[in-house]
Amino acid sequence: MAAPVHRRSPRIRVARPVTLLISLALVALSLVAATAGTGRASSTSELSECLGTPNRVRVGAGRQGSDPNSLSAGEAAASESKSAQQRQARGITPNAMSKAPEVIIDVRWHVITKRNGTGAVSLAQIREQLAVLNDAFAGRAAAAGSANTIFRFQTKTIRYTANNDWYNWSDPDVDPSDNDEAKAALHRGGFDDLNIYITGLADGLLGYATFPFDTTLTDDGIVLLNESLPGGTAAPYNDGDTATHEVGHWLGLFHTFENGCSYPGDYVGDTPYQDDGDNIFSCEESLNTCPQPGRDPVHNFMSYGDDPCLNRFTRDQSQRMTLTWFTWRSDTTLLP
Repeated sequence: MAAPVHRRSPRIRVARPVTLLISLALVALSLVAATAGTGRASSTSELSECLGTPNRVRVGAGRQGSDPNSLSAGEAAASESKSAQQRQARGITPNAMSKAPEVIIDVRWHVITKRNGTGAVSLAQIREQLAVLNDAFAGRAAAAGSANTIFRFQTKTIRYTANNDWYNWSDPDVDPSDNDEAKAALHRGGFDDLNIYITGLADGLLGYATFPFDTTLTDDGIVLLNESLPGGTAAPYNDGDTATHEVGHWLGLFHTFENGCSYPGDYVGDTPYQDDGDNIFSCEESLNTCPQPGRDPVHNFMSYGDDPCLNRFTRDQSQRMTLTWFTWRSDTTLLP
């Protein structure tokens, strides 16, 4: 398929202000404190002020940064129009999704350390992270209510790179040089290969991804904080679900709180509307922040809860990812 070439727009997942001592080589991260199930942020006034800005700024102690994953209504609508045009060009219809085969995605791991090896994740952690992804996309992360998608993941390559500069990987909205230089040197494969960059991600970020309809081949992939992998020190974000969340974006999903309570939400029919406020960090199952039917999808992988809270994709999210795959990433066409 022809390579889609668009502007680079990093997709960032940030953490709540909970101080994390990761290692001497990492800055202390500050994340919005809210224990799963409480629905109470530690700095409500600060968050409320920032959540109302056009860029949906997330604020941690000592850090301000944007979260372009929460697109404006216009940006989201434009991406939907672009995808519809691409589907039409490729002759893909949503009705064909029921015939979609299982898709095995090759994962290319890029582990970036300091020159002395500081910050490396182990091969065992990579295996555990791969298992987390496979469980999540097979619907096994929840006892019930999670969709079994067509996607499974297998390791294609693992590469360790020692580079002090890239290890202190900056927020690409602040300084894109780490993102651009490291990916240009390390990226492998095509749009159907999942490049995962694991590094000492700075500026309070847990991870970010590229959307399939808004990337170049070299820039394509996801970036993860090393301590967010299973067994890392970024509790309560150390069960590996930052990767699950970012792969969801990589396969075309928006946040569940996209557009807040306004139509059309996240463009997924079976995820209830969710206000884009402090509530997105909560795991309180009784939350119902929008007038439309349904309680907030606090357990959905595309919300902003802690790793122990997130455990499911919906059927319509699964279908959207399938349609996105054959629209933007597959070399084969999903025929009607």
